[in-house]
Amino acid sequence: MSAFTRISGLAVLAIVAALLVPSATQAVSRTGGITLPSPATSPKIAKILPRARLELSRNVVERRSNNVPRYRNGKGKVAPYSIGDQWCAAFATWIWNKTGFRAYLGTSILWPSFDGTMVGVQVRDLTNWASRNGYFSYRAVPGYLVAYGTSHIGIVEKIDRKTGQAVGSIEGNIGDRVNRVTVPMDRVTGYISPVRLSPVQLKKSASYADMPVPAVVRDRLNLP
Repeated sequence: MSAFTRISGLAVLAIVAALLVPSATQAVSRTGGITLPSPATSPKIAKILPRARLELSRNVVERRSNNVPRYRNGKGKVAPYSIGDQWCAAFATWIWNKTGFRAYLGTSILWPSFDGTMVGVQVRDLTNWASRNGYFSYRAVPGYLVAYGTSHIGIVEKIDRKTGQAVGSIEGNIGDRVNRVTVPMDRVTGYISPVRLSPVQLKKSASYADMPVPAVVRDRLNLP
């Protein structure tokens, strides 16, 4: 993605504090017949996909690839997660924010979106934060983020474990719009949970992984 402006630690703290006190003027599986367990997480995660699907239904499209997503096939108002730049991470973290998941505000790179919401803007930054702080998962769960490579990220909608070949996601800035995407599992570089995983949950995610688990991680988690 493009180079991004880093916000100082003090500025981020001030922004997070402001977010916690709303302002009156602020804009608003199965494999082989066996069900495999996935990490148990907050039941509120079920709110994420309905919000993502709502945005999908609004036909959000850029005008002439200008990185400014608008409703009604590019003819309506500017989408609130627009950052005037590549916006896949902004879309995903905006959805998280509006459904009550704001842990990502601990990442290093944050920008204000069109409606003033602080959003993540860089895939590598989000992935590094997740890995360091216990939000990185090796197994997909609807509502988690799915990263592939260092330049694109979406929201997990469904997982094809019958063939073990694909993850379905809802993404921003894919073909200049909000769209559904099928990501081959061999392209996935990680999943990010909106809530911190316990050591037991992390071990489960690696034991029943939807992606390769590095040997160093398997050793650390005492996996065969």
